[in-house]
Amino acid sequence: MDKTGLRSAREIIIPLVLLTLVCAVLLYISNKLTQEKITANARELQLGIINSVMPLPHNNQLYDDFIEVSEPGYFRNADTVIVFRARINGQPVGVALLPVLAKGYNGNIQLIIGISFDGTLLAVRTIKHNETEGLGDHIDHNKSDWINRFSGLSLDNTPLEDWSVKSDGGNFDQLSGATITSRGVINAVRKSLEYYKLNRDRLY
Repeated sequence: MDKTGLRSAREIIIPLVLLTLVCAVLLYISNKLTQEKITANARELQLGIINSVMPLPHNNQLYDDFIEVSEPGYFRNADTVIVFRARINGQPVGVALLPVLAKGYNGNIQLIIGISFDGTLLAVRTIKHNETEGLGDHIDHNKSDWINRFSGLSLDNTPLEDWSVKSDGGNFDQLSGATITSRGVINAVRKSLEYYKLNRDRLY
């Protein structure tokens, strides 16, 4: 190749290489910004779910203050339950357990459960389920207020024999046409309280 041909090739190749590098850098920056945005959105969504069962004042970074526990004797989870810990000036306020699995009619129900330091239920929310529409799906607080019945209860103010539906001799109304669903949620909440009572100091 003569000098003229070599110069022409360079005039074509060099701009292409530079353009490729610029595109690669721009693509990297775009992916980085997009991923950070997705991560931030996911964090905000989960933090909103956690705060829905943790109404008590706290000044720690709740999302970042957690431990993971695995207790098959109390939780149905094959993996772990995340325990988010709320504090004021370092002193424990309460926890949010996520996810707690309950046995439903159509598979597992995912719950998040808020418990105050003294063992009182703050709130229970359903975050995922496959229950029948119009029946078992009333465990969703947007469909009915049934799940709000747990707020304020504890093992101290509600004897163990009361933690079942009324048809089983307990103190809880069952969702119409969804006895299995009702039993599953009640049992999961009770077991969570039992676990908390036995392990409270360790959790904080």
